[in-house]
Amino acid sequence: MDDIKHLERTIDNMLAFLDKTKAENLALRNKLEELSQEKASLMQKNDQAKNRLESMITRLKSLEQTA
Repeated sequence: MDDIKHLERTIDNMLAFLDKTKAENLALRNKLEELSQEKASLMQKNDQAKNRLESMITRLKSLEQTA
C-alpha cells in the first residue's frame, strides 16, 4: 500500500511540475513574441534614422560642392 501512495505522490509531483513548466513555457513564448516585435520596431526605426542620415550627408556634400 505504501508503494501505491508513494507512486501517487510521485505522479502528483510530476503533474505539478508539468503544469509549472507549461506555464513557464507560455510566459517565455509570450516574452519572445514581445521581444521579436520590439526588435522589428527598433530595426525599422534604425533603418529610418540611417536613411535620414544618408540623406543629410548627401545634401551636405551637395552644398559643399556648390560652395
